[in-house]
Amino acid sequence: MTAQNNNNQFSTSVKIGRFVRTYLLFFAIGTGGTIFSLFHFVDALKPLKPIAYFFGNDLLPLLIFSMLYFSFCKVNLKDMRPRQWHIVINLLMLITTAVLSFYLASHVNSPHRALIQGAIMCVIMPPAAAAGVIAGKLGGNEASVVTGILIGNLLCAVAIPLFFPLFTSKLSGGFFEEFMLIAGRIFPVIVLPLLLAFATKLFIKPLHRFIVNKLRGISYYIWAVCLCTVSARTFSCIVNSPENAATLWSMAAIGFVTTFAHFAIGKLVGNLHHQRISAGQAFGQRNGVFGLWVTLSFLDPAAVIAPGCYILWQNVMNSWQLAHREKLVARCKDLGILPYQE
Repeated sequence: MTAQNNNNQFSTSVKIGRFVRTYLLFFAIGTGGTIFSLFHFVDALKPLKPIAYFFGNDLLPLLIFSMLYFSFCKVNLKDMRPRQWHIVINLLMLITTAVLSFYLASHVNSPHRALIQGAIMCVIMPPAAAAGVIAGKLGGNEASVVTGILIGNLLCAVAIPLFFPLFTSKLSGGFFEEFMLIAGRIFPVIVLPLLLAFATKLFIKPLHRFIVNKLRGISYYIWAVCLCTVSARTFSCIVNSPENAATLWSMAAIGFVTTFAHFAIGKLVGNLHHQRISAGQAFGQRNGVFGLWVTLSFLDPAAVIAPGCYILWQNVMNSWQLAHREKLVARCKDLGILPYQE
């Protein structure tokens, strides 16, 4: 009887663990919203705000760096070759950004100026650092996604100083100066962990084997902590925005439409090249934190709501995909077949 109880308890623990892993991103978003609400509405917590800002501003880059380092340790350099879908999705990003930018340049007094700027920011945001982590859990090719991240971030650093001067005067420097400013914000967090991971693979093989064999899922849990912080910052932007409800809902709708379009187009293009999951994540999962910084630095402050909502929508999408993948893997296991893997 005791053995049966132990088996039942073990089975329950396994189910709870699987449920938490599957819906961890939902929990992270909810936790971020709860933390923001506590600090925003409970005056007794105001003395602790400096600690919260430390986690949100100073610790976040270190967490992202660590997440990428552990993730990149699993990537094979030989698999990081550019593919056709990299070219297609980045061309779509550049063309869409160019069209919207020239439209704003020719409609200076457009009443929808902030909305269009929000749409531009959602389109031009570079691929998120965590895209490879989520793609790996969904059965995608992490090496291809990492290549997409590097290409997408490079093009973003070029496109912003190229197109933004058409409709905003807040970029005061020349092209090269603004390129270096933007590259300095995104490349150290991405390139340095990649180089460190390859150095670990070449020169510290025991540590590399330990990371690959024993810490395979740690990047996912680090991203959940990052998402909690990013969600709190997003809710702060929404709640503290001076815009009216109609503008906020319109910005949220722009975030939703661009999120859905990016994932759908990425999967469609990737399916033509046999990497549906990888292309979907590389095009759909964008660096919203960078988007918030760029918007607040160079665009209409009202436009910040669109990339902020994009952060929430894309992680709702990721949570749904992870839940679907969990069910697919379980179903394939019952049937004795291997699930889809790129």
